[in-house]
Amino acid sequence: MPQKMDKFLQIAPHSLAIILGPAEGPAGERSRAAQPAPPNQPRQLARHHIGYEIFADFKAENMQHFWNKKVTAAVAETFFLGWIDEQVLLIQGKEEHLEALREGWTRRALRPPSGFHIRCLGDVSPISMSPISQSQFIPLGEILCLAISAMNSARKPVTQEALMEHLTTCFPVLGRAWLPTRQALLKVTVVRTPR
Repeated sequence: MPQKMDKFLQIAPHSLAIILGPAEGPAGERSRAAQPAPPNQPRQLARHHIGYEIFADFKAENMQHFWNKKVTAAVAETFFLGWIDEQVLLIQGKEEHLEALREGWTRRALRPPSGFHIRCLGDVSPISMSPISQSQFIPLGEILCLAISAMNSARKPVTQEALMEHLTTCFPVLGRAWLPTRQALLKVTVVRTPR
């Protein structure tokens, strides 16, 4: 019996978005100068950033708050959720840790990753996802192709008997009653060669 799908799933609860901008002034110039672009690459690719690296740098910058144990603990317990549009860092954590980061932001105590400044920080509403249910029907041809491919990958010889055994092993809940007859199996698996 198929399971009833929830109408909506909540994804990414307890999340913050940190909108970053390029650092301006001497500090930003130094950080860009310290990271030369690889030779023979277009200018646009040289500016591409990897979100997790920026998150790691954000954590490293803010782990130095030894005088504020609450912020240090909060930063240590958050984790990377995503990097959107080359400027939005999504992080997730427990509510008490996110509250410490919010408080750090309001007190202007959060430090940005190098080469950036923090334009703003805010809560992200949980993302709603509407699951798409799958059909209970799988075409026999598809099942046979998957089974034969799996057997080939395992370097098992594919005979009618071995194929039937593989199908009962892979789909035990359906039992032997659903297995195709030998005639149906031959009809589906016959490969026609051009004359």
